[in-house]
Amino acid sequence: MIAQWCCLVIALAGCADDPDASTDDAGATTTRDAWVADDVDAQTIDEDAGAVESDSGATEEDASMPEPDAGPPPPICPAVDCAGVSGTTTAGRLVALDECGFGLRLERPLAEGEALADALLTRLGAARRRDLAHVLGNLNRQGRAGLSSATSSRLSGLGARGFRWETGDENVDYWYPQGITGSHDAGLTGRTLLLVSWYHKTDARPTKGARLSLVDISDLSRPRYRHLLLVDPVMTASGANFEPAEYDGGGALHAGGITWIGDRIYVADTSRGLRVYDLSRMFAPTNTDDNERIGISGTRSDAHGYAYAVPRVARYVRAGSTCSARFSFVARGDVGGTPALITGEYDADTVNGRVIAWPLDRARALLDDEGSGTAYSLAAAIAGRTRVQGALRTGDVWYLSSSSQDGSDGRLYIAREGRTSTSVNWIRGAEDLYLDASDRLWTAGEHPGQRDVVSIPRPR
Repeated sequence: MIAQWCCLVIALAGCADDPDASTDDAGATTTRDAWVADDVDAQTIDEDAGAVESDSGATEEDASMPEPDAGPPPPICPAVDCAGVSGTTTAGRLVALDECGFGLRLERPLAEGEALADALLTRLGAARRRDLAHVLGNLNRQGRAGLSSATSSRLSGLGARGFRWETGDENVDYWYPQGITGSHDAGLTGRTLLLVSWYHKTDARPTKGARLSLVDISDLSRPRYRHLLLVDPVMTASGANFEPAEYDGGGALHAGGITWIGDRIYVADTSRGLRVYDLSRMFAPTNTDDNERIGISGTRSDAHGYAYAVPRVARYVRAGSTCSARFSFVARGDVGGTPALITGEYDADTVNGRVIAWPLDRARALLDDEGSGTAYSLAAAIAGRTRVQGALRTGDVWYLSSSSQDGSDGRLYIAREGRTSTSVNWIRGAEDLYLDASDRLWTAGEHPGQRDVVSIPRPR
């Protein structure tokens, strides 16, 4: 488990010394079925499964007969008409939806994903495994204190604080920051940490996928960080191996939102659901001298030049006949005090993108399915704003991070059901949201040369 003295900021940050290239695994034949999703399976409910007929003529001897099997329990949520959870609204009006329309399930049992990651660690050798404390002791990049003049002016009067990446990461044009989370999400105390995700923006195939930046902002005047590569374990003819985090059909995982729960990092998987990566199973490849290579070949292992890699252990996908949704971002929040993960849909053209809250079992660091195998959403709504890049709910209030609602700058919306949303200025290229232990909302800018990582006190 991650040490309790530690708080983590990971940014999937791209850096100028890592050119956009990737390699195959020395000719190894990869069996991808460990992670390629099945088609969403239809779930059939026998409506009569629990019915027991009563025979008014039953004798006393009949009463001694064992009762028939009552069958499976009824679903927690009844089936809904998916057309009813895909409605419309007007600008500024958040409209609640039937939360029973949405459900997520683990694509494979968690134990299978952990076993595959452990097989990878075994092949790499016990000496290659690393923990969070080790990585925090080896942060190799120095961020810059303070905010750009443009951001300081834009957020004047809002109590803004933050930092900037070193200049190479600030300006690189093939890695783009997206998601943000931190040690408060993970329940850690001690150091104040952030994690920021970046995706590899390139037309080349394959890509380098996605990565995290682990940032220590315990002293915000001296932010220090390091990049970690997200990887997906696979089973090959030669044994367990690993690949970059890409979509099933190719292309870098966008990683538009992340949240850190216990040892696990939840990453938005746009069309499928959520991927889960495990910081307790981090490893160090043997070589960091070749940015073009990834995977194990003989006694050598590479992760595109990165010193540390974080493997996937699970993925959540749409459950059975529940309604489809997109997963553009994810954050940790709550619904009336109940812990939740908040996901949502980016929509550039309409105000009808949806936001959904999913029940979270913090002790297990998994979605809470109440033993049914399906985690049904706690709340859902049509956002009522375009270009939402991140969302968070606490109590009955939704916060919506929009990237370009005011010319080229963003807006942060405060929305409640049945009311017109209010807003405050937000940065240009604003992305995902994170609420820290001091009740400050964080986001990261994505555009080269304008990548402030910034926070303000949560607006009411």
